[in-house]
Amino acid sequence: MNLRWAMWLLLLAAWNMGYGEAFRCYTCEQPTAINSCKNIAQCKMEDTACKTVLETVEAEFPFNHSPMVTRSCSSSCLATDPDGIGVAHPVFCCFRDLCNSGYPGFVAGL
Repeated sequence: MNLRWAMWLLLLAAWNMGYGEAFRCYTCEQPTAINSCKNIAQCKMEDTACKTVLETVEAEFPFNHSPMVTRSCSSSCLATDPDGIGVAHPVFCCFRDLCNSGYPGFVAGL
């Protein structure tokens, strides 16, 4: 009888293995002020990252406008070099549930 239960548990574990829950990302398809991009999307199973693209940063005084970003789930996020010079729209990737909430490039919770 113990062998039968072990087989059922093994079968149940194997069946559930491929059906883990996808993570979530903050999303905004159009350039949006960084503090206003609050939509939460359930990512697809093939998505592996949350992606943030910095669209615009105010370069003139008085610097009181929020940077504009687009955010999304991504199946192949390729981040730009944070030390790169002249990158028009830097891309930032993170790999946890709702990890793309703050200012791109800064780690939240420190």
